[in-house]
Amino acid sequence: MKPATVLPFPANYLPKSAPASRRSRVPSPAAVKAQLSKILQSEGFVHAHRMRGFLEFVVEETLAGRAHQLCEYSIGISVFGRDKSFEPGLDPIVRNDARRLRQKLAEYYLQLNDQDDSQVRIDIPKGGYVPAFQTVRPAPTAHRREQYRLSVTLIRMADGAEIWNTEHDFQSGHFGLQLAVNTMPEI
Repeated sequence: MKPATVLPFPANYLPKSAPASRRSRVPSPAAVKAQLSKILQSEGFVHAHRMRGFLEFVVEETLAGRAHQLCEYSIGISVFGRDKSFEPGLDPIVRNDARRLRQKLAEYYLQLNDQDDSQVRIDIPKGGYVPAFQTVRPAPTAHRREQYRLSVTLIRMADGAEIWNTEHDFQSGHFGLQLAVNTMPEI
């Protein structure tokens, strides 16, 4: 087995840190609690009592400085009402509901799109149960849409008769150009 060779990277290859205005800041506990309240009152969470309890528990424990105590065992006992004999290796309820909670949070933020002006995001990264809080920049405003029309006409040089005519409508937007074709009848 050959030893690994470490190649040096040029200085300009390594990423530079983002300017201070673009860095993600850790939000205040009050902002996190306000965002938690919005999430718990949302349509996706209002009837999902286990998900509400799970999210509320991990956020409150983290804000209280007890994030190091968040594990399958403590969540199983505190959130899901398991007794002291709870064995996370045999009962996957915490892992399964953590996956469902991550999915619900992703759906919540997808559904919000630009409706919410809050800048706090709560996520549960895979591989653990400690929530991550971050302040995100608001999405840029939508680009102005402009409309264009391209008309093409073929004219016979001999007698100046119009042979063929077509028009294309273009609309610029956030996702590039959209094309609608309207063909004029032959003349």
